[in-house]
Amino acid sequence: MNYTVTVTAAAPLWTGVQGQYVGRQLGKGSRWKVTATTKAANGSQWYELGGNQWINANSAQRQSSYQNPSQYWQISATQIKPQGTVGYNLRLGSEGIKTWLTLWWLGLNRSYANLNQTAVNKIKYYQRQWHMPVTGEVDVNFWTRMGFSRNEWFAIDSYVSPLLTNADSTRAQHIEAMIQTAYKYMGKPYIVGASTSPAYGTDCSGLVMQALYASGINPLPSSSIRHAQPGYEWESRNLWANAGLKKVPYAQRQRGDLIFYRDPSNGLIWHVAIYMGNNQVIESWPPKIMVQPIVNSQRSWIAGVGRPFI
Repeated sequence: MNYTVTVTAAAPLWTGVQGQYVGRQLGKGSRWKVTATTKAANGSQWYELGGNQWINANSAQRQSSYQNPSQYWQISATQIKPQGTVGYNLRLGSEGIKTWLTLWWLGLNRSYANLNQTAVNKIKYYQRQWHMPVTGEVDVNFWTRMGFSRNEWFAIDSYVSPLLTNADSTRAQHIEAMIQTAYKYMGKPYIVGASTSPAYGTDCSGLVMQALYASGINPLPSSSIRHAQPGYEWESRNLWANAGLKKVPYAQRQRGDLIFYRDPSNGLIWHVAIYMGNNQVIESWPPKIMVQPIVNSQRSWIAGVGRPFI
């Protein structure tokens, strides 16, 4: 065996498969090297953690054979799930794809997809016309009244890039999975607060999050759902501040690193891109997702480099 498991809930330790309980519980979050696997007569999967001591596989999650040091973002060998409320309503300050589509339907400018007061007032107007509660918020009923599908209301929120790696993937394979996923969005529009499927666009951090999901990293507390909520449009700033992302010198940048940029007007982090090598990045920058030089006339103040895969 060449992988470890993380205990997902307090798990009893057994001598033999469903043999004798040894009087010990393995704590949630603890990690163990697997020395053997087997199936019980009832078909359940079991992991041996050494010395004929076993736990049920339902109590643990398999981790990658390649793994970052414990203080950094951990790499999952199972599909990452959405983090946050799926099917959230749109309110003053909401961003993302659902806001972008709503602004289009309302006939408002959506170059910056923010549900501003003008949009809220128009929503209230239609709510009065349609004899709906006048809240100024877009719920699933208003959404479908605009002609969009109910399924899309939830699917946009819940999308997480399919995992392209597994427990046996190498570091290089994780990096290529991240870059391959970013390429799926090429040419799609830059949309502030957006991080969903390649059917739409994203903004810079939205693109990075979906690329990380595909390669096995979940950069919590940043998430594709939280990103569309008021006040979380600057997830690039939050990714840079995340202690789970290793910072490396700019001179040591490598393919698969994240390049962070500062706003020249105030010095704050305002952009993130994925480094391709040869001084090229793939990024979402107005007006679309594209490959560009690492430094150009639009954004050149590099704040630093983060390394998702150590």
